[in-house]
Amino acid sequence: MINYGKTFIRKYDITLFLTVIVLIALGIVMVYSTSAMVSIVKYGVSYHFVAREVIYVIISAFFIWFLMKNDYHIFKSFYKIILFGIIISMILLFVPHIGTSVGGSKRWIDFKFFSVEPSEFLKIFFVVYLANFLDKKRDTLNNNRYSLMFIAPLVFMGFLDILLLKEPNFGTASILFFMTLIMLFAGGVSILYLVITTIIGSIAAYFLIFTVTYRMNRILAFLHPFHDKTGIGFQIIQSMYAFARGGFYGVGLGNGKEKLFFLPTPYSDFIFSTVGEELGFIGVFIVISLYLILGYRGLKIAINAPDLFGTYLAYGITFVIVLSAFINIGVVLDFLPTKGLALPFISYGGSSLLAACIGIGILLNISSQSIKRKNI
Repeated sequence: MINYGKTFIRKYDITLFLTVIVLIALGIVMVYSTSAMVSIVKYGVSYHFVAREVIYVIISAFFIWFLMKNDYHIFKSFYKIILFGIIISMILLFVPHIGTSVGGSKRWIDFKFFSVEPSEFLKIFFVVYLANFLDKKRDTLNNNRYSLMFIAPLVFMGFLDILLLKEPNFGTASILFFMTLIMLFAGGVSILYLVITTIIGSIAAYFLIFTVTYRMNRILAFLHPFHDKTGIGFQIIQSMYAFARGGFYGVGLGNGKEKLFFLPTPYSDFIFSTVGEELGFIGVFIVISLYLILGYRGLKIAINAPDLFGTYLAYGITFVIVLSAFINIGVVLDFLPTKGLALPFISYGGSSLLAACIGIGILLNISSQSIKRKNI
């Protein structure tokens, strides 16, 4: 057993592994803290949501174990099938009686005992597509940085963003856009082309925001939340109250008030508010530090990957997880307009957790094959 532990530490990035375990453990604790009262009112027991979350954790842990043990190159063989299945699932969201609407967004397919959010898995497997594309085209890019080959993934990304905006899911659409730019930059695409793409994307985003009422309301709630305290500004105001009440040390685990039917679904997108209220600035600092550590280890894995496919894959997965986390934190702190994105590993929900853990499993496998570890 001791020898196995030593082998595990030498083979895999143990810092990344432990960081994710701490985040997931904190997630279980916070899901119970934020959902217990809602669970009692709806289901008569305090553990309905946390019990489901534990099941999601067990399933996700299996995927981490399976993927860290199997060569990440296997995705080159069948990622297209998975990506095709995800796209079909996203199209099925708009078929009557299949897509489930929550809060005005049709993002989930309900299977009675559980629901699936295809867009969460899209983020990870679009990274696999981009990594494979850039790996195949590396000779073209090395010979001509101004090659127009980068248009193909941009067109594909645009198609996926149209599906996401139809849900609507502006947050994931934004992540897909920025992640594509970052990976194309890492792949050697000319900065001039990326700047032009960014300008075009910004113009499109402007029209998408200011021509759709609910997105415009989110901007107004972000800029002037107190102008409509009981309407569009209510959620973010309650979030700010939570952080103010938490102070430096927090009010104590389980003692928060905002989760008591002030914050809508406090165990989901706004769970970080309760972290701030119950664990204070110290808890907030620890959580942010954990995501920064995850980002640092992910970049180290990318740098030391044995091939370009592994490098692009690690860059993309790390960027998706960390960007999702900081967008969520930015929204909850009123630094960004509301996006409807989960906090990776901490928010309640199986799709978000499983997708993130699939990414972590791949990262751990890449770390086991890194250049430095081969020399140990």
